Amino acid sequence: MTTKRYKQTKEHKKRIGIANAIKLKGRKLSEKTKMKMSVAKRKRIKELGYMNSQETRKKLSEIMKNKWANGEVTEKQRNNIKEYGIKTQFKKDHQVPKKWREAVKENRAKQIFPKTDSSIEVKIQNYLKELKIEFFTHQYIKIKHGYQCDILIPSMNLVIECDGNYWHKFPMGLERDHIRTKELIEKGFKVLRLWESEIKTMKLNDFKRRLINYAM
Repeated sequence: MTTKRYKQTKEHKKRIGIANAIKLKGRKLSEKTKMKMSVAKRKRIKELGYMNSQETRKKLSEIMKNKWANGEVTEKQRNNIKEYGIKTQFKKDHQVPKKWREAVKENRAKQIFPKTDSSIEVKIQNYLKELKIEFFTHQYIKIKHGYQCDILIPSMNLVIECDGNYWHKFPMGLERDHIRTKELIEKGFKVLRLWESEIKTMKLNDFKRRLINYAM
């Protein structure tokens, strides 16, 4: 006598998975079972890459929003997010469709990272306000290594970067900063990079004198 098999729906499989997870909670697994689970997990990773579920992504998003709001995100994390965005891991040979890459790039250009400006950025912004110079913050600059600049003064075609001594490797500077400065100049922009240490001791007249060189 043959047993008739029914094809399980995705919902049915999901329920079985939840039920099995409940059964395994608090249960000590044998080494053989652990090995089987490890092999199965590696197989899924190989086939699909690291892909979080919609629910997991939503939870992670809420966690990050709360951290931003409560000031729990470190300066290093803010700089990394500002520089690279938040990356999702895929398997090594995973190819993201071009239209996806373009959509992500376009969306990132409109997003503002970080939400809170650093103290040295705020100081320079206040000086510009005192000098009654119109400026914009976190404007996306479309160059080969596109990014959001700290401050843009359209009337002077000037980009101002306020670089933290530690994160931007004072006094040599980061290679990517040098590359972007070169690309900005080639694009027709003027670039004024200010170190954290000089901004902290800088007076309004000192800043004004620095600007004069770029107004010509």
